[in-house]
This record gives sequence, C-alpha cells and structure tokens, in this order.
Amino acid sequence: MKKYLAVLVYVLTWGNVQAQETYKVSIDLNGVVNDQLPIEIKVPEITEDVVEYHMAKVVPGTYSISDFGRFVTDFKALTSDGRELEVSVLGSGRNIYRIEEATALHTITYNVHDTFDETPGYSENYIFEPGGTSIEAERNVFVLNTFGFVGYIDGMKFIPYEVTILHDESIYGATSLSRSYSDATTDTFVADNFNFLADAPIMYCEPDTVTNQIAGAEIIVAVHSPNDVVTSKDIMDNIYNMMVAQSKYLGGELPVDRYAYLVYLLDYSTLSSAWGALEHSYSSLYTLPEGNPEDLAQSVRDVAAHEFLHIVTPLNIHAEEIHNFNYIEPEMSQHLWLYEGVTEYSSMHVQVRYDLYDREQFLAEIKEKLSVADQFPSGVSFTEKLISHR
Repeated sequence: MKKYLAVLVYVLTWGNVQAQETYKVSIDLNGVVNDQLPIEIKVPEITEDVVEYHMAKVVPGTYSISDFGRFVTDFKALTSDGRELEVSVLGSGRNIYRIEEATALHTITYNVHDTFDETPGYSENYIFEPGGTSIEAERNVFVLNTFGFVGYIDGMKFIPYEVTILHDESIYGATSLSRSYSDATTDTFVADNFNFLADAPIMYCEPDTVTNQIAGAEIIVAVHSPNDVVTSKDIMDNIYNMMVAQSKYLGGELPVDRYAYLVYLLDYSTLSSAWGALEHSYSSLYTLPEGNPEDLAQSVRDVAAHEFLHIVTPLNIHAEEIHNFNYIEPEMSQHLWLYEGVTEYSSMHVQVRYDLYDREQFLAEIKEKLSVADQFPSGVSFTEKLISHR
C-alpha cells in the first residue's frame, strides 16, 4: 500500500510539474540594432483559435496614456517549426496584436524602440522617463521598465514569467526581482505573473550597487552616474537615517523584506523636460539630472522619502481599480488625494518627527503647498484635471 501511495504521489507531483505553464522571455542586450532590443517569448499552451497579445496602454502609478505598443516593430507570431501566423494590429495605440490559428502558437518575436529617445512618428506623446525605457548600447546602459518590453496574452495575465537577459560581462542588472540563475553574461529572473513582472524595473549598467540591512529588510541602492558625480554609497549614506526613521514611523519594521532604489542620472536633456521617480511595490526608479553632488544628494533624499512611502498607499492600501489593474482600458481610481497627498505629507512629517527636517522649513513648505492649491478651481478633482490635461 505504501508503495502504491508513493507512486501515486510521484505521478501527481510530476503531472503538476508538467502542467506548469510559463512565459519564457529572452532579451539580448548585446543584440541592439537601430536602437531596438530584440524580444523573444515562448508562450504557454493555448487552447483558443484566436488570441490577443497585449502591450500596456497605461501602467500603474501613472494617469497618462503611454501606448507601449507603438514602440514595437517587426512583430511575428510563429509555430514551433517557424511558420508565421496571421497577425493584425488593433487600435490607434498599436497595443493589441490579434493572432490567428493561436493553438499552433509557440513563439512571439519583435523589436522594441526605447522611449527616452524620440521615436519617428510618435514625437507628440513623450513618456515621463521614470515610467519609460532606455537603450544606450554605446554606453552599455539599459533602463528596463519591463512593461515597456513585455506583454501578455489576454486572459493569461496571471501565469508565471521567466525572463532571461543576455548581457555584456561588464554590466550588472539591479532590480528587486529574484534571480533563479545568474552568471557573468546571463541572468534569469522569475515573476509570479505579469502584474508582478510589470512592478519590477531592472537597470543594467557598470556595477555600482550597495546593500544594507535596515529594520529587517535588505535595502539596495544602484546608481548610474555617467560622469561619476555620485556613487551608490553616497546615496545610501544620505538616505540611511531616513530609512531608519521611516521604519520607526511605520511601527518599527519595514513592510517589505527587500527594496531597491534604482537611480539613473542624466547628463542630457529629457524629452519630458522633467525629473522624478515612479514607485513600485519593492523598488522605485529615479531619473534625475546629474549636477552638484550636494544638491543631487538632497534631491534623491526628498524624492526617496516620498516614493518609499508609496509602499503604504497605493501599493498596499488602494481601490479595486489598482488591485486588478487593466493595462488596456483601465478604470482610473479617484484617490490621488490619498495616494499622492497623504504620501507627500507623511514623507515630510516623518523627517520632522525624527529630527531630520527643520520644523520651520516644514511649516513654510506646507503653507506654500496650500497657497498653490488655492490657485486651482474648487469642485474639480485632481484626477479629472490630470486626465483632461493629457
């Protein structure tokens, strides 16, 4: 009886392993041609005759239309023996790729332009850089907001992803994602589903990364400073006391076991003419001008104080629209007063409370913010203003 039971357990376990379906993504950073990265995706088994492959139209943390599909070229849907399936592109944003004979689909391939550079035909809708992508093959620097390179098959968004990135041995990929494999020229990252993958940017550049344990969490700082103005150690030294204060502010420990600050410094003008950061559940990505080290350090500290506290809201406290985000036709949450207003106040208050910020300066800045707010018409939501502006 024990023998038969053992065999049954083995068969059931093996069956579960065999049934496990995963997107297997390959990105070759060495294969850049015409400022485009080649993407290859081996898809899970498909049982439908027609499917749609979706690139993100809008991503969490933003209230603007990005249309990442417009940066895709040479899209192909292939069978296991290399036969091309019929593909049609739907919508003005080119975010939906309708694939015929989908039960035979094995691999999807395409190339992707980055958003930091002006893309021919799409110069009128710049993407704020922390929510975009950068391919700088000549510098061997890459900013990979994963939602800008990888999509999902509609109805199959909650299947695991395995992303393998090939790269030059002189660069390192900093991210909050877990590695299942790594050597000098290859990294394989794993994500539970598309939401998890899209929530984790990766920055490849010459290694400048430092880690520290703060309140039970591994804090990672990675910096790309093209002219060596600041280092990751400089940034870590500058935000360490703030992180300790935030852990106390949040009850004595941080609500994550790992968090990555990815800091990309620019020595050129951006298309958006802006700088800042985009928050994620386990990381935040910063694009800031490379300037005076002291001013830069304070800028990083101020922005980091705000972005990290987004782990409270909207990343843990949020509306249903955020929890089940629709990347193609999102229903936008009407809670920016909570997501941004409360976060900004808390980012300043925590520093005042733990003597990291001058009290009089804090009061002066709050007064200024109230004065600016009074210049906007009352009775109109912050969200509606943003949407109408876009």
